Amino acid sequence: MKRIFYIILFVVIFSFINVSAEEFSVTAENIILYNLNDQSIIYEKNSEEQVSIASITKIMTALVALENIDDLNDTVIITADDFAYTSGYSKAGFGVGDQVTYEDLLYGILLPSGADAVNAVVNNTLGFDAFVTAMNNLAQKIGLENTSFSNPIGKDNDLNYSTAKDVAKMLKYALENPEFKKIFTTKEYQATSGLTLQSTLMPYKDLLSVSIIDGSKSGFTKEAGRCLASIATINDVPYLLVVIRSSNEFLYNAIADSLTIYDYYSHNYSYQVILDNEKVITTIPIKFSKTKEYSIKADEDISLYLKNNTTDNLTYEFTGLDEIKYNTKKDTYLGKIKVYNDNNLLYESNVYLNTDIEYYNFYLIGIILIILLFIIVIIWKIKRKKRRRRKRR
Repeated sequence: MKRIFYIILFVVIFSFINVSAEEFSVTAENIILYNLNDQSIIYEKNSEEQVSIASITKIMTALVALENIDDLNDTVIITADDFAYTSGYSKAGFGVGDQVTYEDLLYGILLPSGADAVNAVVNNTLGFDAFVTAMNNLAQKIGLENTSFSNPIGKDNDLNYSTAKDVAKMLKYALENPEFKKIFTTKEYQATSGLTLQSTLMPYKDLLSVSIIDGSKSGFTKEAGRCLASIATINDVPYLLVVIRSSNEFLYNAIADSLTIYDYYSHNYSYQVILDNEKVITTIPIKFSKTKEYSIKADEDISLYLKNNTTDNLTYEFTGLDEIKYNTKKDTYLGKIKVYNDNNLLYESNVYLNTDIEYYNFYLIGIILIILLFIIVIIWKIKRKKRRRRKRR
């Protein structure tokens, strides 16, 4: 019994140490999180590993469709061909003979991740081969260096892969398209055929706090695991998050992982003023000036997105000129301000002379001295003449 007790105690302590060592616990193996205010990566894990991305592929599918459809209100008729090779993949729910718009099909692609909607768009625009070629061409144009597409649905294939970082880049590009963004951030839509299309988030609205996610595209295959590319704005900070290869154990794991990450950063990070424009970092002397010294400080308040209470341990450094030489002009480079947190460089910026210094006018002083000297010489000569006259007398 004593041995069993110690084993249990060891397991509990070991588990506690592991949990304490991690900032948050998720099942996803590939992650990248952006702060879109700064276009900065604030967390990443295996973000450049090439992996299957399942139906996240359909972000590119929708982009190519948008670039090759002249009028989203044009209609097409769903045919049996639109269901070819879709067995085992999610459907939007359209039926053979349905008359729908291209806009309906795009909602069917991005919300319920419908393979039928994908095929209908592909069959009525470029055709399979040309469509896949267009996907890869657009990937190259965007700069997705570790991405390849072999099909528009997201089926596992050695030639259909990407990385969390490339998916984030693709989604950022996609969100610049107003039509894509409108669809991506919709949770529910009624097609012209009467079919109600729902985001893949909606089945979990009573289980998870999916309302904080503004828009998303999910994906799932056995190889890719549970995947989600999403955006959310929390405490006025816009985030973009990609999680790939979340555990297959539960259908909602990618959503749960995303919510865990959003929750952690929104509660533990914030914008903090690390440098205000009133703070004097140091002063340096000014040569031959009525103003004896110049205050080195920032031109504006600087705020950074940092872990809470980071500003408690800030130190400041100025590296540059030891003094401002005579006649140095406004806008002259003086050096750099650097801000550190526990010896880690957080921020640096160039410092320029931002005012006109009033230097002593040596030219005027010289003229005055010459005039004074001239007067002294004249006075001296006058006195000398007077002395000579006295001597003659």
